[in-house]
Amino acid sequence: MYEDQLKELGLTDNEVRIYLLLLKQGMMNPSGISQKLGLHRGYIYDALERMQEKEVVNSVLKDNKKQFQATSPESLVELLRFKLENLQKIVPELMKIAELKKEETRVELHRGKRVYRILLKDVISTLKKNEEAYLIGIDENLLITEVEPIYLKQYLNNIKLKNIKEKIIIKIGGKQLRNPNLQYKELDEKYIGKTAQIIYNDKIAVFILGTPYYLIIIENKEVAETYKKQFNLLWSIAKLV
Repeated sequence: MYEDQLKELGLTDNEVRIYLLLLKQGMMNPSGISQKLGLHRGYIYDALERMQEKEVVNSVLKDNKKQFQATSPESLVELLRFKLENLQKIVPELMKIAELKKEETRVELHRGKRVYRILLKDVISTLKKNEEAYLIGIDENLLITEVEPIYLKQYLNNIKLKNIKEKIIIKIGGKQLRNPNLQYKELDEKYIGKTAQIIYNDKIAVFILGTPYYLIIIENKEVAETYKKQFNLLWSIAKLV
């Protein structure tokens, strides 16, 4: 239930198991952890060392023996907040470095079942307050089933906070999400095709269904403007839902 969120802290599957065990059982030694999880004791020692570096567990001496306990969830939140604040301080300088090496066109290719999550995060981090995104062919049914509800809820909350508006062209009869920041129009499927496109700032994301899913993100101002003109043309002939 919590595994995916904990893995976003940089933990492996087994490290997540160790953390949850310590959270439930309290203080334990490596031998006890090894027996409970059925993992080799040597692996447990190595994993605990990595987890201490990540600050998700800590150790204490009890009866001259090292015991381990999980960092409290509240402390993890504070730790992430502290790291985020430190990162935000250097972002302007990092952006200057990135601008020096920035190519005219940048292309990213992602594959796998969770590419939607990558896309949602990139849209939020790219768009500023009061900006717009333009979507064509997004299958909201797929979005609801493939993106964990917590991430979709976070995304919708974020666009509300930043007052980001989305204009969305869907196939006739397609599902809609109820949100004041989203405006839908319908268009015949023949004008939309089999891929989903999102235009946001100087980026175009193309989502391709298949096994696995593919996500292509292109960053180029002129290309984005061309896609935006095509979107506006389709928007002008699409029908309000």
